[in-house]
Amino acid sequence: MDEQRMRTSPTKREHRADEHHARAMMRLIHQVTAGHPERTTLELNVRQRLIIQSLGMVGCRPIAAIGQQLGLTPSTMTGLVDRLEEQGFLRREAHPSDRRATVLRLTRKGETAFQREVEFYRALLDETLSALGDDAKSLMLDALGCLGRSPSAAA
Repeated sequence: MDEQRMRTSPTKREHRADEHHARAMMRLIHQVTAGHPERTTLELNVRQRLIIQSLGMVGCRPIAAIGQQLGLTPSTMTGLVDRLEEQGFLRREAHPSDRRATVLRLTRKGETAFQREVEFYRALLDETLSALGDDAKSLMLDALGCLGRSPSAAA
C-alpha cells in the first residue's frame, strides 16, 4: 500500500532560498546600484525609476494604481510625480472614464529613459550570466521569463 501511494503521489522536492541565495541576490543588486556609474538614469532616484519602469511596461496608468503597485502613499506619489513631471519624464492626463482620477503617461523623454533602463538591465543580465555555461544561461533566462509572466510579477 505504501509503495503504491508513493507512486501515485510523489513528493515534490521543495526549493527554497537560503542565506547563500539571499547574499548572492544582494551582491547582484549592489552591482546594479553601485557598480555601474554609466547608468544613464542615475539622476533619478529608485522610486522615480520604478514609476518610469511601471509606465514603460504597462503604458498609461492611474496614479493610484501605480502607487498601490509600488506600496507608496498618495502623498509620496504626488511628490514623485510632481518632480518627474517638472523634469519632463511624464505628464498627467484626465482619466478617460473617471473624472475624479488622473492617469500618467510617459513623454518622449520618459520613453527614452525607460528604453535606457531596459538596455541597462539587458546588459547587466548578459554581464552577470557571462560566467555561466550556455545550458545554465538558457535555464536562467527561461526562469526569468517565467517569473516575469507570473501573476505576482504583475502586482
